[in-house]
Amino acid sequence: MARIGLKGLTYATLSSGGSGSALVYTGGATHADMMISADVQMTRENVKLYADNHAVESANGTTGGTISLELACLTDTVKGKLLGCVVSGNTLTMTEDESPYVGFGYIVCEIASGTQSYKAYWYPKIQFGLDNDSARTKGEGTEFQTNTMTGEILGVVTTTGGKAEYYYTDTESTESAVRTWLNGKAGIT
Repeated sequence: MARIGLKGLTYATLSSGGSGSALVYTGGATHADMMISADVQMTRENVKLYADNHAVESANGTTGGTISLELACLTDTVKGKLLGCVVSGNTLTMTEDESPYVGFGYIVCEIASGTQSYKAYWYPKIQFGLDNDSARTKGEGTEFQTNTMTGEILGVVTTTGGKAEYYYTDTESTESAVRTWLNGKAGIT
């Protein structure tokens, strides 16, 4: 399917769960008009055991990943939630505290054979960091400047004896149906 759109930045703070139990999120929110791009790079282990001068066993599985976001507007409210900053009134304070673990998702619009569908992505455990911040003066013309963030995608185990889960997707024929699924993941009612 060809991708023709990206929207619906959604997040919630991971407050408990994992290690064999269901995940619980708090403070879920959705923000419109923010997402420019979301680039995900999953990492895999790929190791081989050699004997008698050839590979006899291999291990090849997902071990995590990174997500890089380009955002049209990174408000202090969103920055505070994703990075664990203190926001009081119009003032944001970056502290030495670790960024919280959050669940994070978005919606991609896809098209195939003239039919649109909507696919939501939910990453159950990410820890974001703020990329370098820069600004430039206005020259002869306007040049838009945007914010970027990068997060580490971590695995969660939600069932006893289960395997680590890194992300979930859901595809629906309508945006409202996939939005309902994504809000459910974030604990938004």
